[in-house]
Amino acid sequence: MAYTITQECLSCEACENECPNHAISSGGDIFKIDSNRCTECIGFRDSPRCLEVCPVRAPKPDKSRPESYDELMTKWRRLHPDAKPTGLVLLQDKSKPVIALIADGSADKPGEKVLEKLDSLIRDRFPGHDVVWGIQAVYMFAALKARGQNWYFNRQVPLIDATTLLARLAADGRQKVAMQFLMTSESTFSREAMKVDTHGMQVKHAMPFFSHKENITGIVKALEPEFGDGRETATVFVGHGALKDFEFNECFLAIDRILRANYRNAFLTTLHGPPGIDGVIEEVKKSGCKKVKFISLMITGGGHITQDIMGDQPDSWKSRIGLPTEIFTGIAEKPIFPNYFLKQIDSLLAQYK
Repeated sequence: MAYTITQECLSCEACENECPNHAISSGGDIFKIDSNRCTECIGFRDSPRCLEVCPVRAPKPDKSRPESYDELMTKWRRLHPDAKPTGLVLLQDKSKPVIALIADGSADKPGEKVLEKLDSLIRDRFPGHDVVWGIQAVYMFAALKARGQNWYFNRQVPLIDATTLLARLAADGRQKVAMQFLMTSESTFSREAMKVDTHGMQVKHAMPFFSHKENITGIVKALEPEFGDGRETATVFVGHGALKDFEFNECFLAIDRILRANYRNAFLTTLHGPPGIDGVIEEVKKSGCKKVKFISLMITGGGHITQDIMGDQPDSWKSRIGLPTEIFTGIAEKPIFPNYFLKQIDSLLAQYK
């Protein structure tokens, strides 16, 4: 439905220049919204901009003018016939399942680019389906928005979590959702997303990469070309690990066991929870190796890579080990990784046939 401005309006003009549809103008004591031009900002962003910038939140939905998502998009196309819509855009056949990608997210551009490449890969593979995102690390949103970024990717995927995403899909009348956790391992984030209100929709889940045991051995094999030689250069895998609920770290402990049993001076560490880094630092120092090759198991590493691991401060892993180091961050480029998610999504979609 279109928005209207209530009597709380201060006539501060904050909203007028922010309206992408040029629907707001001065109406005397308060500003007014042209309902024929208001799309709730659908087509441009995920939420009404006038409400975001109003210091007293005077804009409110006009309940006398109920409009569906499709009606708002039709209005948007009339106003912007030559433009391409952005935000949470749902264009495909409603009878087909929506592919919902649930990820931790990234607060830095390199990490965002990794996710964007996976987004493009999945959209190309499943062209008849809407592909949407739920970003679970919502604590990053404030930093992104502070630098003027209210979305991910060039196609401007909105910054919303799984709870908000499912509510929006249900409001649009969607009935089928194929939810793929685009994560390396299970976590509190993935468990929370499995418990959100589905609003009566048929929501089917496919789990993170390491939820399938064959991927634990498979990724070690796939990463062999990145290993150090074990004599001059030690290899240290890096998993994010769990802040709590340490049972989620069992996959990393399993990888550590594989490395120690089959490779020389190859170990696994985690940023959070067991096995951690302290013991590995001592083992690397005793190994006789003169260099260290870190291999990140995180889809995006952000500050964990640039600061916690490879930073120059005294408490970084590089500084604590005291040896020349390098890091490999391209796990998402190894075919086993994206191919797993494509196969899982295929399987999810097949369940609706």
